[in-house]
Amino acid sequence: MQLHNWLPLVIALTPSLASAALFPKDTVVKMIDAKDWKKVMKENSTSVVAFVAPWCGHCQKMAPEFSQAALGVYPMIPFYAVDCDKQSNKRLCSEQGVSGFPTLKLFPRGKDMKPIDFDYPTRTASAFYYWASRNIPHNVKKVYHLEDLPAWVGENIDKPRALLLNQGKGIPLLWQTLGNKYKGQITFAVHRDRYGKSSLEMGLEKGPAKSSKVLYYPPGATDYVRYHGINKHDPLSKFFDSVLDGTLDLEALASEAPPVEEVEEDQDEREKEIERQQEEQRMKLAHGGYNDMIDFEAALKAGINPHAPGGANAEIPMKKPKAEKEEDPIHRILKHQEEEARKEAERPKMAQTGDGAQIVFDPAETGHPKTPVAGESAATPTEEAAPAETASEETTKGHVIDEL
Repeated sequence: MQLHNWLPLVIALTPSLASAALFPKDTVVKMIDAKDWKKVMKENSTSVVAFVAPWCGHCQKMAPEFSQAALGVYPMIPFYAVDCDKQSNKRLCSEQGVSGFPTLKLFPRGKDMKPIDFDYPTRTASAFYYWASRNIPHNVKKVYHLEDLPAWVGENIDKPRALLLNQGKGIPLLWQTLGNKYKGQITFAVHRDRYGKSSLEMGLEKGPAKSSKVLYYPPGATDYVRYHGINKHDPLSKFFDSVLDGTLDLEALASEAPPVEEVEEDQDEREKEIERQQEEQRMKLAHGGYNDMIDFEAALKAGINPHAPGGANAEIPMKKPKAEKEEDPIHRILKHQEEEARKEAERPKMAQTGDGAQIVFDPAETGHPKTPVAGESAATPTEEAAPAETASEETTKGHVIDEL
C-alpha cells in the first residue's frame, strides 16, 4: 500500500492514540465520549471529569497527578476524561462550557446538580483528592449517642435504613458515597463506637481494633439484621441494590456469615492489584503536603485499610523525628571546666620576679618532690580528681536509662 493511502488512517487514529497516551497505562481514569456521557450522568453519583486535548502541555503535566487522585478514591468516586479534540466530542465540550484545557468539573450527583469547577491554585493529586472527597452531598446522619438511636430508627421506619458502627472519627468516604448514591431510597447513619461499648450493648461482639459493622433495618422494622459481607464499595453496592430490587434474602442474611476468603476469591487480579496500590496512595493523598512526616510503611504494617469504613479516617502513624538529645547538665559543667583549663594552659605566662628582679620559681614547677608534711608518708600519693570521662559515665548512667 502506498504512503498516501495510509495517511487518512493515521490522521484518524492520532487523536485517540494521543489521548490514550496522555494517562499512564495502569490508570483507573476512564476515557469517555459523547455516547458514554448520558450513562455516566444517569448514575446519580459523584464523579470528576477532565476535559482535555492531547496536544495540551498542561494536560500532559496534569495527567499523572489526576491518575494518582483517581486511584485514591477508586471506585467510590469515578474519574473520567473527555478528549475534546475528537470531532464527536466537540459538541459535548461546548455544552459544558469548555474554553481552555484542561477544564475540570465535579458533578456532585450526576445531572441532578450543577457541576463544580476546579479552582484550586495547583493541579496536584492531593488537591484533586480533597476537591472530590469534600463535595459529596451524602445526607448521612451522625448518631452521637446510643440512646439517640431509637429516634433515628423510628424517623424513617417506612424506608430501608443502614447504620455504620465505626471506631474512627467522622463519616468515612465510602459511607458518604453510598449515602449519595442511594439518597432518597435508603437512609444512612453513622455512630462512633470507639471502644466497642455500643456493640456490646447492642448484642454484638466488641470486634478488633479499627473494625466496623454495618447494620440493616428493613422497612417497618425496629430490629437490625447484620450485613456479613466485605465493607467495600462494590459488595455493599450489590447488597443495597438487592435491598431495593427485592432480591435480598433476609433469612440468609440473618444466618451465619460465609467465610470472607470465599467472597474475596471473586475479585480478579486487576482489582487486587489496584487495592494493593491504593493502600499507600490513599493515605498519601489524604495527608497531602505531609508525606515526609507520615510513616506509610508503618501504617501498612499496622494493617490500616483506608478503603473500609473508617479506614480513611484512621489514625495514621507519623514518622518519629530523630530527637536531638538534650545535653546533661553535668556534661555541660565538665565540658566547661575542661575548656577553661585548656585555655588557661595555653595562655602565655610571664615569669614571676622578686624584689631584685630575679626570676622566682613556684615550688610546684621545680620538678622536685614536694616536701612531705609532718605525719604524712612520702609514699602516700596526693588525692587527684577523677578524670572527666569517668565522672561523665557515672553521673549520666541514669539519664541514658531514662531515654531508652
